[in-house]
Amino acid sequence: MKLKDFLETDNFYTLTNSAKLLYLYLNAYKDKDNLVYCSKLIANMTSTTYKEFNELKDNNLIKFDEYSVPVEIVEGCN
Repeated sequence: MKLKDFLETDNFYTLTNSAKLLYLYLNAYKDKDNLVYCSKLIANMTSTTYKEFNELKDNNLIKFDEYSVPVEIVEGCN
């Protein structure tokens, strides 16, 4: 799905602004397998917490385990 199309979906629109920012950064740093290895760095850059990670997880946008690296982008954008 193209990024512009994804930004107009209910899945994205209903997120909090901080979760939206976190998702966009995670999406920007994903590798070809939709994995993000610098999620802690991104959380520090965006001043987000596990609350936002859990919000994305609850909306099935990422697969995330507090003790596991990497974060996996489930619904990725090109």
